[in-house]
Amino acid sequence: METKTCSNCGHENLGRAVFCFQCGFTLDQPPVVRGIHHRRRHVEEAIRYAQEREDSLEPDLVQRLRAAKAKLPPSIDETPVTCLRCGTLNHPRGSYCVGCGSTLSVPDDVDRLNLVPRTSARTSVGRVRENNEDRVGQWARHGVVLALVADGMGGAVAGEEASRLVVEAVQADFLGEARGSETLFDLTEDEVSEKLRLAVRRANRAVMERADDHPELHGMGTTMTLAFVRDNRVIIAHVGDSRAYLVDGHEGWINQITDDHSFVEALLSSGHITPEQAAVHPMRNVLYRALGQVDDTDADLYSRSLTEGDRLILCSDGLTRHVSSAEIAAIAITSDAPDAIAHALIDLANERGGEDNISAVVVLMERAKDVKPEEPPSPTILAETTIGLHQAQPVADDDTKELPMVEPTAESPPENGESGPDESALDERIDDEP
Repeated sequence: METKTCSNCGHENLGRAVFCFQCGFTLDQPPVVRGIHHRRRHVEEAIRYAQEREDSLEPDLVQRLRAAKAKLPPSIDETPVTCLRCGTLNHPRGSYCVGCGSTLSVPDDVDRLNLVPRTSARTSVGRVRENNEDRVGQWARHGVVLALVADGMGGAVAGEEASRLVVEAVQADFLGEARGSETLFDLTEDEVSEKLRLAVRRANRAVMERADDHPELHGMGTTMTLAFVRDNRVIIAHVGDSRAYLVDGHEGWINQITDDHSFVEALLSSGHITPEQAAVHPMRNVLYRALGQVDDTDADLYSRSLTEGDRLILCSDGLTRHVSSAEIAAIAITSDAPDAIAHALIDLANERGGEDNISAVVVLMERAKDVKPEEPPSPTILAETTIGLHQAQPVADDDTKELPMVEPTAESPPENGESGPDESALDERIDDEP
């Protein structure tokens, strides 16, 4: 299988990737590190810097940095949104990418849209399994949102690897200008459908080739439910028995958009068994179509119109095993916060046993004109530099390039005439607003 190894972190990426899936560096060019854009990252990097040099710095510096970090806003506790332009991970409800300043789910020209999506993606290992073979993902650029649920199978390591490859494959197909991230809003629905279909086939090929290269992964596979949300339309590519639901935001009814590719679903659809029999059938988890089974796996494609207040729910079978569709609808309309809905769905499944890994992605549609505009990041924060906090090959005898040098002041000269970081100045920068 063709791969690209990141020169910065060593991660082995799929051949189509433009940015490293692990650390976000450009794979075809020398690494470029963007300026620090959050005090949290500033403090976290300073802590790491100090820990690596604790023998030569003031002993309580790390403790002071940790105290400063405790005063900052909490880090993201759910799956972040990946910017499709540069690959930076962002808060799910952020309007602008903190890495490059690009718009995410809300475009610059909101007047072009009727609706904008707000999203949340969560996954849980459940109460029985020791590892999580589910993967969720969400990406955004200029009013377009991609959302994904993948449920791996084939054993602990194999299932995790299969679902991970699907997330990487989607990102490799959509992330970066070379992969069309800047033109997604203007594609026709036929072009979007074809792009999704090809993404599924490439993800399947990645799973197949990885299993061929590693005998211990033989038999691994995964489901894949990928949604493309733009304005008042959603297009979904689907393989397996993960599901996509549409919940009406006004009347509360729920519609299962996707069909399960399971033998039990085929028996149920043909009238050979009842829904009650399907719920306890010994083959209810056996799939006749999944990624990793055969070379040519095609996705089912679905499209739906969306209205204000609608909720789109993507989930793995770990949720639907314990929570009925009616209950999903009831929970979805109890809140206008996507993260609260996702949290409540997963909590209920865990309360009822959590027999499998549980994943849910919630997309809530809002009227574009009701969205409050945010101020874009300062251009100086987003300035590129070739000297940053991470280096592919650190320069010998010049370790201090990891953090900017602070010139010693006349009141606090360095000892023995040697230059070094002025820790009091570092403290002041931590306390000040960026």
